[in-house]
Amino acid sequence: MNLQQLLSDVLDHARGMWRFRWHAVGIAWIVAIPGWFSVYKMPDVYEASAKVLVDTNSLLPSLTQGLAASENLMDEVALVSRALLTRPNLADVARKTDLDLRADTPQAMESLISSLQKRIKVRGSSDNVFEISFQDTDREKSAEVVATILDTFVESSLGAQGDDSEMTERALAAEIADHEQRLVGAERELAEFKRSNIGYMPGDGTDYYTRLQTALAAVAGTEQQIRLLRNRRDEVARQLEGEEPIFGLMPSTPAQAAAGCSRSGSIAQLEDQLSTLLVNFTEKHPRAIMLKETIASLKAECEEELAAMGGRVPVVNPETNSLDANPVYQNLRLQLSNADVELAALQEELASRRQQVAQLRRDVDKISEVETSLKQLNRDYGVIESRYQELLRRWETLQSKNRLDTITDKVQFRPLEPPFVPKEPVAPDRPLLLIAVLVFAIGAGGAVAFALNQLEPVFYTRRALTEATGLPVLGSVGLIVSPAERTRRRLRNTAWAGANLVLFLVGGAVIVFEDPITRLADGLFRGGLL
Repeated sequence: MNLQQLLSDVLDHARGMWRFRWHAVGIAWIVAIPGWFSVYKMPDVYEASAKVLVDTNSLLPSLTQGLAASENLMDEVALVSRALLTRPNLADVARKTDLDLRADTPQAMESLISSLQKRIKVRGSSDNVFEISFQDTDREKSAEVVATILDTFVESSLGAQGDDSEMTERALAAEIADHEQRLVGAERELAEFKRSNIGYMPGDGTDYYTRLQTALAAVAGTEQQIRLLRNRRDEVARQLEGEEPIFGLMPSTPAQAAAGCSRSGSIAQLEDQLSTLLVNFTEKHPRAIMLKETIASLKAECEEELAAMGGRVPVVNPETNSLDANPVYQNLRLQLSNADVELAALQEELASRRQQVAQLRRDVDKISEVETSLKQLNRDYGVIESRYQELLRRWETLQSKNRLDTITDKVQFRPLEPPFVPKEPVAPDRPLLLIAVLVFAIGAGGAVAFALNQLEPVFYTRRALTEATGLPVLGSVGLIVSPAERTRRRLRNTAWAGANLVLFLVGGAVIVFEDPITRLADGLFRGGLL
């Protein structure tokens, strides 16, 4: 469809609607008059408002920062402002301001409370200023409602601080008691677990594999020491076998000669070593045991030697050097004896370490299970303990807050504007509504004319008739209007234009003189004349 065809269709519709122009102007009048009447009948709505400053910049919180629990005071005030609009609070406001007298039934009371929730506004700004507003048809009642809400707002905000502190204290006390019981239970469970798994507990924070690796390393180290000690002992034994008694450098001692035994010198030296060793160790020390066995063996040899001589004490030639008097031989014998003692001790230690490794390998499943359970118990205990310590810290912080709160109020409410109601109503916007009624009336008339044209269509061109019927139109005959008919048409058009002009004039009058007409209508409606 091109622009020329679109314009042609618009003109066809306009011509068709022109036939029903009187219907359109009639509908416009029918809609406009009741509409304007309804606008003037609407009651005036007054808005009362009040502003209060919530001052949280007191000196004490800044000085006690870090000593007492901090609060988001504005969040508390905002929470209170939302709590004001709950149904129980609004019902209490309605009773205090006698708004409940407007509700005769429970259903009406519910509708009144719902209306209050919509009409009461509590708005906060970034500068801690809260504005409370309320709209009502009764100017004095709106101010009374705002004053009541303001008092409730201040009282609830101040009371919320104390209530919050008491509730927090009770909650913390309950949590501390609960965590204390859990902590005692965890300690008892941990102690019982350690008692029932003696021998399988890890030591010094090491796990099973670390203990096994340490034990294997200790076995390897002990075996290395034994190999080195055996090599040293074998070397001393070889040196001892090559030592000749003829090369003794010292004669036999008088005590040895008196004893009549060639081993008495070695026995004396070993006894001296045993006495020195017993100063630092007990008789159960492996080296002490070995020294005792060696001394006993030497004494047995002395007894056999005396028995062989028939109990006679041989005369010792002081010029003759004995093997026992050879200091080199005696030193080698002493080294050999010490090596034997150390070797026996290391062998005992090696057997113990091997037994420990075998025990660890046998108990691998049990030890791993015990270590896993112990880690879980320690982790649970650590979590409970840390939480318990945190609760105690917060409890002390809360107690400090309660002691400091008694000194001064941290929140101060300073009214900036008392409840105030302007003389001019805020609603309805009658000029705008009157214009809207006029526009709607004209639109309604046009819509009726368009609908009637669609119901009773007329073809003004051959093209429109051809498109509608699908048949070719061969020609058309024009209408010749007589002068008398032209005169009648002009009169009808003038009358129609006059009707529209009067409609616009009346509409302009009701808009321009809205204020006096409103006062007049208010007097008529409130006086019971209408």
